[in-house]
Amino acid sequence: MRMARISLLLLGFLFVFSSAVMAQYPIISAEQVKSWTTGKKAYLLIDARTAEEYQQGHIPGAINIMPDHMKLEASRLPKDKKTPMIFYCRGVS
Repeated sequence: MRMARISLLLLGFLFVFSSAVMAQYPIISAEQVKSWTTGKKAYLLIDARTAEEYQQGHIPGAINIMPDHMKLEASRLPKDKKTPMIFYCRGVS
């Protein structure tokens, strides 16, 4: 009974936490990305795959920064904190 209660509390926390993260970092559609790339809105497109995957092919205009290199590559990120950054990767296989 105690484990079930702890599990429910943990599950509730994860739901609330993931909802807050999703609100802060929304998932956008390919159509939205395309509209940004053809419009005049400023944005940064970041390919989060390995350097080898990036070299094999990437979306034009994207820069390659792997997640574990984000702090090292901070100078490549926009100075204006309102500039949207769009991250993409290969997804789950």
